[in-house]
Amino acid sequence: MPRLLNVIALMVLALAPSCSSNFSAKVCKTDGDCGSFVCENQSGQPVCVSAASVPLRIGMSAPISGSSQALGTDMKLGVMLAFDARNAAGGVRGRHLTLEFRDDEYQPALAEQSARALVDVQASTDPPRCPTTANPVVMGQQPVSTTALHRGPNAVLAFLGNVGTPTMVRAAPVSLETGTVFFGAFTGATPILRDTSAGACSKYVFNVRASYANEARATLEYFFRVKVPDSKHVISFDQSDAFGQAGYAGLVAGYAALKGPWDPAVDPTTPIARFRYAKDDPTSTATQAVAVQAYIAALLGADSATHTVGIFMTDTYGPATSFITLMRQWQFANDAQQTSLQKATRLNLYFSNVSFVGANALANRLKDAGTVNTPSGPVPYTQNVTVSQVVPNYQGDKSDIVNDYRRLIGTQAPSFTSLEGYVSARIFIAGLLAHNGPFTPDALISTFENLPDLSLGVGAASGFSPTNHNYSKSVWGTAIGSDGSFQNVYFWSDGIPIQFFE
Repeated sequence: MPRLLNVIALMVLALAPSCSSNFSAKVCKTDGDCGSFVCENQSGQPVCVSAASVPLRIGMSAPISGSSQALGTDMKLGVMLAFDARNAAGGVRGRHLTLEFRDDEYQPALAEQSARALVDVQASTDPPRCPTTANPVVMGQQPVSTTALHRGPNAVLAFLGNVGTPTMVRAAPVSLETGTVFFGAFTGATPILRDTSAGACSKYVFNVRASYANEARATLEYFFRVKVPDSKHVISFDQSDAFGQAGYAGLVAGYAALKGPWDPAVDPTTPIARFRYAKDDPTSTATQAVAVQAYIAALLGADSATHTVGIFMTDTYGPATSFITLMRQWQFANDAQQTSLQKATRLNLYFSNVSFVGANALANRLKDAGTVNTPSGPVPYTQNVTVSQVVPNYQGDKSDIVNDYRRLIGTQAPSFTSLEGYVSARIFIAGLLAHNGPFTPDALISTFENLPDLSLGVGAASGFSPTNHNYSKSVWGTAIGSDGSFQNVYFWSDGIPIQFFE
């Protein structure tokens, strides 16, 4: 018997090479051709393979360290809530969703490095195919590359939820040049993402949130409702980089759209008073606060009327907190200007921050700052501070997607930023589920473009199309309460008159 078993073993070994050498995977067009397997490209050909062997690898670059770490931490949390829930439900027809994450510390150079690593960049001597590769959208910056860049064998399928504008203008060109989808970035900037600067490569960009221009337009309509009278009483406090420029450009365009063309006598470069702070420099914030105080003092000194001033803030939670507290302390300080200008009684100040500020971190910091003493008694630093949000108020909204988010986040602290990450990831996953055939960036474009309004409760007329890669153009205005909570003030959507909550 032992001798017979040895003979059989030898026969099996002799036959095995001939069997494996004749094996070839089944060619396919969609997953439906593959039974219990899935259809994916292997060596340039779509064939049936095990779903476990082809996870969908998605890239993300965001800050989870540094001065803006709360933004990246929360955005990543929201994305992972959606990924974990989808994987628990079987993934995308068996394919597992994995997030390949890089911490860029909100530093442009690190964001570009992260993008290059995530697409496994392969250099080339060919000319670049995207205008933004060799022609930076920010004056003075070096080109991302003067030659073409290609996806390497270890490239992620897409980027999802990248955080920030100064980081985006370095990372997005890498994504677009390599033909990689850039989806749901946490920025409302127009350059690259919402204009024609990337040329034909713009087809790889899909935005979920409303733009900063949308937020500025909504904020101006709110300012006019609270009696801000004219452009002299609108002030921009913004970060001195591409982020701040995106907010300011939206503010200027929004004012002109609402009030008509600018007077020829107005400075065309800064028709609205502008004060810019340097990122990661607290002394810069204090210097700009003093300059804003001087500007408002001049308004008060021109007559004896009451003045209502709206300050549009394109900033992050650290500088925002410092600026607001400094402005309130100046307004109510018992100094010589109080006697001459009556700042405490003749000045109404409204602060409105764009969504990128990190609303929850800002609310917590202003709440912790407490109150400022006024002639009428203590006033919380949160008074007349609003944030223009690009997702519904998770504290009271009853839409299905907000209910799902609240259920999944469980005992972890909810926030507008993590809700945005969750919403972006849910829409991205809906596209993956709708897709038939091998997953490639180019193949996904048509699928996303034909993804209809998913009725998620994220505003009117939501959805993509072949001529529209901006899913939502809706803005929710929220006021910060003295306890750090958020109250709905208004809802605005492109083409629809602003609606105020009772």
